[in-house]
Amino acid sequence: MPLSPVPRVLTLAFGALFCASLWQPSMASDPIKIHGAGASFPAPLYQRWFRDYFVAHPNIQVDYQPIGSGPGVNSFIEGRLDFAGSDQPLSGELAERAGDNVLQLPLTAGAVVLTYNLPGIDELRLSREALVGIFLGSVVRWNDPLILAANPGVEIPDLPIVVVTRVDASGTSLVMTRHLSAISEAFAKQVGESQSPAWPALLLERGGLIRGHGNGGVAAFVQATVGAIGYVQYAYAHLPRMQIALVENREGEFVSADSDSFQAAVENFRTKLDLSQFGDPEGAGAYPILSLSWLVTRLGGDDAKSQAMRDVLRYALTDGQAEATKLGYIPLSGQAVSLILQQLGPVD
Repeated sequence: MPLSPVPRVLTLAFGALFCASLWQPSMASDPIKIHGAGASFPAPLYQRWFRDYFVAHPNIQVDYQPIGSGPGVNSFIEGRLDFAGSDQPLSGELAERAGDNVLQLPLTAGAVVLTYNLPGIDELRLSREALVGIFLGSVVRWNDPLILAANPGVEIPDLPIVVVTRVDASGTSLVMTRHLSAISEAFAKQVGESQSPAWPALLLERGGLIRGHGNGGVAAFVQATVGAIGYVQYAYAHLPRMQIALVENREGEFVSADSDSFQAAVENFRTKLDLSQFGDPEGAGAYPILSLSWLVTRLGGDDAKSQAMRDVLRYALTDGQAEATKLGYIPLSGQAVSLILQQLGPVD
């Protein structure tokens, strides 16, 4: 069976909710252990799912380590993991290395946000020009005219900007650089879309770049560094109540990261069915930096581990979707869930 990134699901995969897990594993003397690793983007949700599933099925233990998309996918391909988390479906060389019988399922969607550390600045607006300038290294201080222009009346301090990025190959970096490339030809030429972007020398030369492991590492550096700004999956900034910037969308609106702005982007995407908008959705009130998150695995036949893995995935796609909103993710639509469940095969 060839690699299946479920292209039809991409046109449906953002949206509402829905439910019901079916296969019930029999209790066994030895627990079934399933090991996964990869993207830190979905880690808070994955870990909630696997904990809740274990409570209901104590003989099924699923472990997930957020080591980054690149290392996780490579470990899976090399046969050291049962599944990997990735912020894009495998393609090209990776798909060839993975071989046949690989199943790729989008399990949730989420937003990448800009979290910053400026004490006393509860609302910060970042225009597209300012955002690109920060990550290209041309906007070096917080009181730069480009930032002040979008924040009239706000006393923004004269502090150097410290940009916090990922040190590991990261789907979150891919999402962020995809957006910056979509809104800036200069960024697309100098940096481009990448899981491991080569950030401009301007940032390095002035000591304005810090690199962290995983979304958690980026968030921790931002929290510890006054004047810092970094990109993380929404949950990593939202749950610890970190400062999150309002960003300018295609309509010229400054939108906050919340369920309303996520839904506005989702609804427009589902209406237009245009994948080229993925890096910068249209629509009034739409949040502009979104991504799907994928789980990559191999499912065998009727052995106990394969059956357990199927049921864990059914739980994540049904009852587990209700947890997505609570943790700051975007649940899949009922139509998308139905399509994805077909990829898992019949329930025994």
